[in-house]
This record gives sequence, C-alpha cells and structure tokens, in this order.
Amino acid sequence: MTPGSVVAARVSRLMRVVLPTLTLLAAPIGCIKHSVIPDEPDVITISVSNSNPLDMTVYVVNQSMRQRLGTVSTASTQRFTISLHQISPTGELQLLADPVGSRRTFTSEPIHVFAGQAVEWILQADLRQSTLTIRS
Repeated sequence: MTPGSVVAARVSRLMRVVLPTLTLLAAPIGCIKHSVIPDEPDVITISVSNSNPLDMTVYVVNQSMRQRLGTVSTASTQRFTISLHQISPTGELQLLADPVGSRRTFTSEPIHVFAGQAVEWILQADLRQSTLTIRS
C-alpha cells in the first residue's frame, strides 16, 4: 500500500463513522423552536372609570398576589395594558380598588379573561354598585 492510499482509506473510514454521528447529533436542533415571542400577544387592556369622590389605587389580584396597576383620579378614566402571563397564566383574576385616604377596599368578583380581551370597570360613588364588563 502506498502512503496516499492509506490516508484515503482512513479518511473514507472516518467519513463513514463521523458523518452519520454528526447527522444524528444535529437532527434534534431542527426540532427546537427558535422564536421565544408568542404568535399572539398575551396582553389584556383594563379600563377603569372612577365616579367615586376618592381617587383609587387599582390592583389586579391573582390568588394572594396583587400587582399595582396605577391610580385613577376622581371623574377620570385610565387604561392599563398588562401581560396576562405575568399575572395569571390561567386568566383568572380579580380587580381591587383601594380608595386613597380610606381603610376600606373593594374587590371585584373573580373573572376569567383571555389574551386580547378588554375589561371595563366602572367604579361608582357606592363601590358596591360598580360594574365590570369584559369585551372581546
């Protein structure tokens, strides 16, 4: 055997062993989802209209966790856009109004929302008469 044929045989054997192994190792890479951005945004819009004589600090509540959305002044409306995934992956939540200067809070009934929906909460002078609407 000549030195050139020995090298050719080794390269040939190497290609028969290494190439299929590399192919098997690289195949799962094609199965990985490359995008971490979801197809649809998981946001909801919460609109709070305050007809109460006190300014309100508004929170979204999921189980025992509450996240402050912001303050809504008397006789005004504020819109809040939040990521549903950060608040409640299941979409179940409650809204809580905390009147500034008062010890009493008001919590909405539990609601179930989906990405893209809009929630409208109208706070009345008597908070027990407040209304909550979910729109698609």
